Amino acid sequence: MHNEQYRISIERLANAFEVEIPDFEAIAKKKADAKKKSSKDSPMVEPYLGDCVKKYAAKNVKEVLALVQGSLKSIPESEFDDAFDEAAAETMK
Repeated sequence: MHNEQYRISIERLANAFEVEIPDFEAIAKKKADAKKKSSKDSPMVEPYLGDCVKKYAAKNVKEVLALVQGSLKSIPESEFDDAFDEAAAETMK
């Protein structure tokens, strides 16, 4: 099983917030490009995804929460159920 990490960053500025959220389109493109470059003799190397972010300015907490909530909804959640059940089963042993 492969774990993916997504970072959301919120910085308080003097008169606003700076919000960085994952750019899922850029992430998908980088992964597709890495997959194209891989071959039978050269397995795919996981690309660096740390620079795949979008930066936004938000003037209040309500706008920050809207940006963060939208980003969280984009994370593929269907895999969580199986992964959670698997991890819970391991813990119960």
